[in-house]
Amino acid sequence: MTGTETVQSFSVPNYSGILYNKANTKTPFLNMISGKTKYTNSVEFVCGQYYTSEEGAIPAISETASLTAPDATFVTRAQNSNVTQIFMESVAISYAKQSNMATLSGVNIAGQVANPQYELSFQVAQKMDKIKRSIEKTFIQGTYNKATTDATINKTRGIVEAITTNVVTAGTKPLDIWLVNDAQQEIYDAQGDISNLYLWTNTVGLNQLQADAIKWGMKMGEPYMSAYGVQVWDIILPLGTVHIALGEFLPSGTALLLNFDVIGPVEQPVPGKGNFFLEPLAKTGAGEKYQIFGQIGLDHGPEWYHAKITGLTTTFTKPTPTIDVNVTNSTDAPVNTKEVSA
Repeated sequence: MTGTETVQSFSVPNYSGILYNKANTKTPFLNMISGKTKYTNSVEFVCGQYYTSEEGAIPAISETASLTAPDATFVTRAQNSNVTQIFMESVAISYAKQSNMATLSGVNIAGQVANPQYELSFQVAQKMDKIKRSIEKTFIQGTYNKATTDATINKTRGIVEAITTNVVTAGTKPLDIWLVNDAQQEIYDAQGDISNLYLWTNTVGLNQLQADAIKWGMKMGEPYMSAYGVQVWDIILPLGTVHIALGEFLPSGTALLLNFDVIGPVEQPVPGKGNFFLEPLAKTGAGEKYQIFGQIGLDHGPEWYHAKITGLTTTFTKPTPTIDVNVTNSTDAPVNTKEVSA
């Protein structure tokens, strides 16, 4: 244990007052899939078996031909898998710091106490927030790698990499309802389930979509909270309703259309300890050091149940306000309607 890695009295001074976190700790993707957690005792886990049924056809069989049975055919199956990966953090705090929580820095007013009162609990909570954000980013942007030696790294496949069948290229256009409709159509044509789709986008995409909806005389519904605490908006497209949510860690110019019914985290617990547990490390001096350890991967389900839109513009241009002007002839009968800038 060295001073550079350990919480000490002067490296982390005590203050009074309400705590406000300036960092982004949002994990909407994790929130949405938290109720579908699975467990494994293997690094590699199955995301499902996949097969393609034979296409139907109009038969052309004569009575004579029917006396001989047709040649037999069969349908093959394939398996898709992913892996868990390690997430690990450490926290160290000196005995002197733990016994010095009544010493305050900054403004000192009689009767005030340090907030937080327990430094270790605070530091552990911050590490857990970091781990959750790391998992969120990994589940979105992670690139697959299956370790072949103890020195190589298992990397879980994120949802962006997983989607290969249904890809809509925007061609440097803003996100609009027709691009979302195209992505929904891709899932439908690939025999995916479109009954409960979520458009995962950023604030630029949300603004673009709202502006485009208004342009076509539509409007996204009022925002509401999903069952897992994620704010969503609804928009009705020709193939059905799509829920819209603000995502994190989306690659630049990319939006996702996701079916969360088939997505879930897969945890790999350590026997007798669980997953993402806190345990003390060997003591080397007047302080304590702990580690947090966990293993988790993404079950993205059948990838053709999802779609991604790429090549979107990354800045939002506000639409020009317009008004309708009716032009009439001498008989006061309207002959056309023009839309002009306000």
